[in-house]
Amino acid sequence: MISSMDLLSSGLLEHPFLYYPDTRFFYPQIAEQRRVLEVASSFIMDEKDPSKNLGVVAGAVGSGKSMLAMKLAATRFLASSRGSVLGLYMNTNTVTEPRHFLMAVIETLGLPSARSNANRIDSIFDYLDEHDDELLLVLDGPPVDQEYLTQLLAWSVEHTKKIRTLIFLQDLNNTTSNIGSLNQFLGLYVPFRAPSLQEIASLLYGRMKMAGISDPLPLLPETAALEIAEQARGSLTNALALSKTYLEEQIELRKNRLLIPDIGSRGF
Repeated sequence: MISSMDLLSSGLLEHPFLYYPDTRFFYPQIAEQRRVLEVASSFIMDEKDPSKNLGVVAGAVGSGKSMLAMKLAATRFLASSRGSVLGLYMNTNTVTEPRHFLMAVIETLGLPSARSNANRIDSIFDYLDEHDDELLLVLDGPPVDQEYLTQLLAWSVEHTKKIRTLIFLQDLNNTTSNIGSLNQFLGLYVPFRAPSLQEIASLLYGRMKMAGISDPLPLLPETAALEIAEQARGSLTNALALSKTYLEEQIELRKNRLLIPDIGSRGF
């Protein structure tokens, strides 16, 4: 593992290829991400047909859905009622109990804690009924508990789409069976395709520039970036892991070259 000083000596302020949820590293030049971002934004702002307040984005593992989901949840949308659309991102693969889902919603709305799930639901409805703010739930994975999400979306049908939900799922053959009764609210389905080799290579350069280096080519030549993109097979997760290994190897080689004395330059 390279140190912070190693990164700084190479012109980097931080490691560009660590896999962590930081939307500063969202790279908007991948065509598929831009398309889904535009379609999802239109869905979020659409006031038509309140009964269709659920959207599903389905794509392959590692194709960039999670970063896109975090970006959407963090984007500041303005509600038609002059309030704000308060976004909540939740990785449902790490949520173990339905009450954790409701507690996260309460925290997003800035509400005091409640002792029971029924009280939590009531406080969510009361707040949204009394304020201009709306709620955007972005679930990265299948819903933790369809019962509570069904209650929220059913309430939203009668309250001008004050709650909308986007669910990001792995590439699935039968979306309906994976969201169960929530299918009644489905108003958007977007297939998410993996990025191309050139887009993956461009993303790697984009991350390096965002990490502080103006010219990434000396550390990551174009041939190496394209080779990594090909080995990643459409997965941004794999591309980051391969790039992390490659970068650390290159920095280590540079360190070793600097430590070896140039014997030929000594005079005798």
